[in-house]
Amino acid sequence: MVSPSHSPLGFFGILKESFKTTSRNLEQLFYPMLLLLFLPYFQLDYAQVYMLARVAKDLKLAKHSNMFHNFTYNYIDETTDVRDFVFVQLVIMAISSIVTLIVLIATVSSSSEAYTAKPLGLKYMFLKLKETWKRSLVTSFYMILLTLGIVFLYLISIVITSIFAENKWRVMFCGAITILILVCYFYVVAIWIVSMVVSVLEEGFEGIKAIGRAGELMKGKRLHASLMMVLFAVAYSLVHLMAYVLESYNLSMFITISFRNGLFCWLKLFMFVVYTVFYHEWKTSYEEKEGKDFYLPIAAC
Repeated sequence: MVSPSHSPLGFFGILKESFKTTSRNLEQLFYPMLLLLFLPYFQLDYAQVYMLARVAKDLKLAKHSNMFHNFTYNYIDETTDVRDFVFVQLVIMAISSIVTLIVLIATVSSSSEAYTAKPLGLKYMFLKLKETWKRSLVTSFYMILLTLGIVFLYLISIVITSIFAENKWRVMFCGAITILILVCYFYVVAIWIVSMVVSVLEEGFEGIKAIGRAGELMKGKRLHASLMMVLFAVAYSLVHLMAYVLESYNLSMFITISFRNGLFCWLKLFMFVVYTVFYHEWKTSYEEKEGKDFYLPIAAC
């Protein structure tokens, strides 16, 4: 649909429209995606807690054992436990990454469908998953490299500052670098998600090209995107705090893990919806500035 003008949604307008988009898609996909995300996350979290408790128990027993008589046995036992724990962590990361990628593609596709009033059906969703998972994976790989580069730069900056800065300036410089890196982190995570949305919704965009496209669309809106990520970070922190309070009441592990993972999964899905709405808003504004024909989403009707 071509329109002569489009009134962009503000920060709170994006949130409001995201809630509307989610409500249009609750039974068709949001609830199934929530269940698909929750079940493996719950099982993986439960396995992680079990392994951590086992390692902690063995280390505690080793601490109180006879160091001279049981050194070899304890060392082998502890090493095995730690190795098993690391292996489980790697398996958890791999499985959760695969599940998150599948859910992201399905959520972005269905949210875009609901937002633009283009009902395409479940068959389209499976085709989209088949067509875009490689593009999304490549984009995510490049973003991981970029994130590792930023972490490396931060560590190098801290080391250099610690070596050459005087004592009275060292804390100030390290604090300034940490704040700067934290700001960069929220922006990088925001552009990561937007580049994934681009990889799903636009053919031919993957890797560096998708990241560049995301940066292009985000021009003038970087603050909004970063603040939205800060909002989600605060929400995640509150969930952690509430889960900690529940644990202090000595409730069963099943209840605390279910509560924490249920809210985490809902926040993750809603975050995908928010940045999909963001993408459409930015794309519409960008094409309007470029003088191209652009569609008017259902949200603006």
